[in-house]
Amino acid sequence: MIDLRYPTEGDGMALLTAVFTPFDADGGLDLDTVAKQADDLLAWGSPAAYIGGTAGEGAALTTDERMALAERWLEVADGRLDVIIHVGHASLSESRRLAGHAERIGARAISAVAPYFHRPGSVGALVDACAAIAEAAPSLPFTYYHIPSVTGVNLKASEVLIMARERIPTFAGVKFADNDMVDLQRCLQLAGEGGQEVFIGVAKLILAAWQWGARLAIGSVYNFAGPLFGRLIDHARRGEFGEARRLQLLAQQVIDTAAAPAGELAGFKALGSVFGVDCGPVRAPLASVTPEQRAALRAEVTRLGFGVDG
Repeated sequence: MIDLRYPTEGDGMALLTAVFTPFDADGGLDLDTVAKQADDLLAWGSPAAYIGGTAGEGAALTTDERMALAERWLEVADGRLDVIIHVGHASLSESRRLAGHAERIGARAISAVAPYFHRPGSVGALVDACAAIAEAAPSLPFTYYHIPSVTGVNLKASEVLIMARERIPTFAGVKFADNDMVDLQRCLQLAGEGGQEVFIGVAKLILAAWQWGARLAIGSVYNFAGPLFGRLIDHARRGEFGEARRLQLLAQQVIDTAAAPAGELAGFKALGSVFGVDCGPVRAPLASVTPEQRAALRAEVTRLGFGVDG
């Protein structure tokens, strides 16, 4: 087992950011913006960038683009923050290629979703796939990214965790992006017993997950709302649960508002351009938020209190 822990103050929570991939107006990679993204994470205290995942539109990038993006992040991070590279792909061969590249360029860790077109039909088949990916980067911690709403692989993360820690020497834990709270609680229990980590991937569950013992999270909302979630956890640590619940509700309202015009990712990128770093449009076939919609989003989240006291 390879450690992938992040120190927190007392019983706080480390918020790792699933960063957007910056695109220019024509949909090409805008690698110059990565330096601004890294500086923004460092400014509010995010310890790591998780790149090429759902928020990073990794499935819409070519393998060469994903490698170029990874290399740029390692260059600008320059030891100041960790870079965790998502290497999941519909093709195990491409996943292994990406994993080997991540190891060569000095990534902190790798992570992968389940193969999402020809899908594994059992926990054993899924762990076999994860083992093949992890084997291509034998010095890096490997985290399974559980997001069944996207992959269509509806196997219990807790069952994957049990088998993976026996089969994969570098298995470090699970990024849990699902609303199954029973499975999440079991993952937290099992990880605590076995020395793995559970990275909470659903921002709406942060307060509940913290109360169950979670101490790590990876999310895209932190691209523009990291300080809000930091304050949420600080209030919870001090026992100020009324204020913590208020901020959790505000976060949920902001997330729902962002998703309304064109989907969550497009809305998040739009709010990121206002309250964080402008990473351009989403890549087709997704539809981007229009300038008019972005202005309306800004007005609505401001009315809710985000960017004012939240």
